[in-house]
Amino acid sequence: MICAPEDLTYSRGALRANGRVINVVYRRVLTSELLAKGDVSRPLVRAYLDGAVTVVNSFRAKLLHKKMSLALLSDDRYAALYTTPQRAAIAKHIPWTRKVREGHTTYGGKVVDLGDFVIGNRERLVLKPNDEYGGKGVVLGWTIDQHEWEQSFLTALESSYVVQERVPVPRYPFPVVLGRMHFLDLSIDHDPYIFWGRVSGTLARISSSALLNVTAGAGSVVPTYVIAGGPRGARERSAARNDA
Repeated sequence: MICAPEDLTYSRGALRANGRVINVVYRRVLTSELLAKGDVSRPLVRAYLDGAVTVVNSFRAKLLHKKMSLALLSDDRYAALYTTPQRAAIAKHIPWTRKVREGHTTYGGKVVDLGDFVIGNRERLVLKPNDEYGGKGVVLGWTIDQHEWEQSFLTALESSYVVQERVPVPRYPFPVVLGRMHFLDLSIDHDPYIFWGRVSGTLARISSSALLNVTAGAGSVVPTYVIAGGPRGARERSAARNDA
């Protein structure tokens, strides 16, 4: 059943939509937009808090939606919160990320003034609002001039922003039909779905823009195909033949 939050009611321990009891909600509305309308959100929120309904994604996912979560992982000020293996994993997989603020921080093991560092390294930095989506408010330093970058930094200081180090994005040729079929070099990123510590699928996005975001208008979601066997399968078949 597809319905709007306005269609929901909650009474006697049951969430209902148009009279039908709802057990699982696949939530598409953003948490911030839902909670901004208290009267509309109340039935769903009450049912969720009472454990009367399973919400996917749960409201707890909001924490990971915020870009500041990456600053909590990356900033050396919080290194003591993590074990040695965790710090190694963070260093390998999380780009350098800091909350935009006045003061000092570290980069490459050295203490730097954060403002001076951001202003002086436009070509390799990105500014991102802490709680937005769809690429809104994201500023890619290498796509604008120095004056615009400095103004963007001043704006970020007055709000809740993070600054991140640029991560190289691979580009591959993809078939695109524009009257006839062409092959265009497009940026791509894979976003794995992980359940209980295991990868169970992936979202693949491609874009002609430096901003890899479908909502921003220049990107698309494309299917991902796992070629039967692959390198691992080939090794297993070879081992099986050797055992035989």
